[in-house]
Amino acid sequence: MNTFDLPKSPRGSRSSGLAAITLMLLTGLFAAPTLASDSEDDASGTRYSVGAALLLAKEGYRGVRSESQLIPGVAIQNKWVNLYGPQLDLRLIGDDKRSWWIGPRIEYRFDGYEKSDSAFFTGMADRKGGLFYGLAGSVELGKGFELEADYVQAGSKEAGFSRGAVASLQLSRTYSAGAWALVPRIGVEYQSSRYVDYYYGVRPAEATSARRSFAGESSWSPEVGLLVRYRASPRQFVFANLNYERYARQIRNSPLINASGIPQLILGYQYVLD
Repeated sequence: MNTFDLPKSPRGSRSSGLAAITLMLLTGLFAAPTLASDSEDDASGTRYSVGAALLLAKEGYRGVRSESQLIPGVAIQNKWVNLYGPQLDLRLIGDDKRSWWIGPRIEYRFDGYEKSDSAFFTGMADRKGGLFYGLAGSVELGKGFELEADYVQAGSKEAGFSRGAVASLQLSRTYSAGAWALVPRIGVEYQSSRYVDYYYGVRPAEATSARRSFAGESSWSPEVGLLVRYRASPRQFVFANLNYERYARQIRNSPLINASGIPQLILGYQYVLD
């Protein structure tokens, strides 16, 4: 493995509150890039990076305002392990350079909301995040293209309700020119009916004249994005990550949602320790 993965798309993108935006940073933006001194011979070496990012997002939940925060991040990566904050990948199967790999994924997702996030949630139970586990994988297709996929499901129920499962498929291409790297991407995420029902549904006991009962259905949400990174020095990088995910019809129909999708912008700095 002569290069380190450069995750492109933030996760937890449909969740409400700054905790969810924290997850976008920690699970997708601080992978340590290749240093100028890297070679084919140190493929099994471990890389550490630290940094911080300014996170901006417009939430789709009704009554929840746009939010921003400056948050630090840490990442550790080698041939077998990718650890980004609350997301852990074990790349157990793959070629020696990990140009393709498959393995278990464990992550804590901060999806959901608290009823205090919006007056519209008054009388509703909180929707909480939780531990999800499943499989993930990636394959380099050549000419800078990479295909990534994962499937994770909730590890436990919340007050008797399942959080369901999510899966994603994403295609990206990396363009490099000197100190610059540009990575456009397209993708789609599947949300199971239980996931949509838990996070976007309105239970009969929660229904009011202004908030009708709503049962979720499985859905597919498309997304596009662009990651831009600049190498300021051999160990220092600045980056911008722009992402837009369009809600599937099954989510847009929820009385809790008053947007067609979620725009996100992350501006950050990272320093590679080793």
